[in-house]
Amino acid sequence: MRALWFLPALSRGLVRIERVALMALIAAVAGLVLVNVGLRATGRTLAWADEAAILCMTLAGFVGASLMLRMRTAPAVALLHQLVPEGVARGLRALVSVVVVAFGGVLAWLCWRWLDPLALVAAGFDIAVFEAATFNFVYTETTPVMRLPKVWVFLVMPWFALSLTVHALANLAEDLGLAAPDGDVGR
Repeated sequence: MRALWFLPALSRGLVRIERVALMALIAAVAGLVLVNVGLRATGRTLAWADEAAILCMTLAGFVGASLMLRMRTAPAVALLHQLVPEGVARGLRALVSVVVVAFGGVLAWLCWRWLDPLALVAAGFDIAVFEAATFNFVYTETTPVMRLPKVWVFLVMPWFALSLTVHALANLAEDLGLAAPDGDVGR
C-alpha cells in the first residue's frame, strides 16, 4: 500500500464535483447567450443575462483550470518533456506540482486574509460592524445589474485554491511513487 493513497481518492472526488459544475456552468453560458441573442432579434434584451453569462464563464474558468491541472492537460512545455529522459521528465512534473502546491497555499492564505472570517465572527456576523472594524467591503459589494452579492462569486477563489492544491498534491504523490496513478481521472 502506498503512503499517500488518499490523495488521488480525494482528488477524484473533487474531479467529480468539478466536472458536474463545469458542465452546468458551460450549459448556463450557452443557454443565456442563446436566449439573449434570440430576444435581441425581436428587439428585446435581458441585461441580467449578459451579466449572468459573464459570471458563469468566470466561474467555469476557475473550475476548468483546476480540472486541467489534475488531468495533466494544462498547457505545458511538451517538447521539453519529450526531449529529456523519462526520469528527468518525471522530475519536471514533480517540480511543477510543487510550484502549484505553493501557489495554491499562497492563494488560500490570501483568500483567508481577504474574506477575513475570524473578524466576521468577532463582529458577531454583523456586516456593518465588520466593515467598520476592517474597512473590508467584500460582503456588501454587488454586481451592477442583478445586484447579487459578489461574495458568492468570489467564493470560487478559495475553492480553486483548495482543489488546485489537492490536485497538485495528488499529481506529486503519483510522480514520486507515493500513490498509485489514478486511471479514473482522465475519464
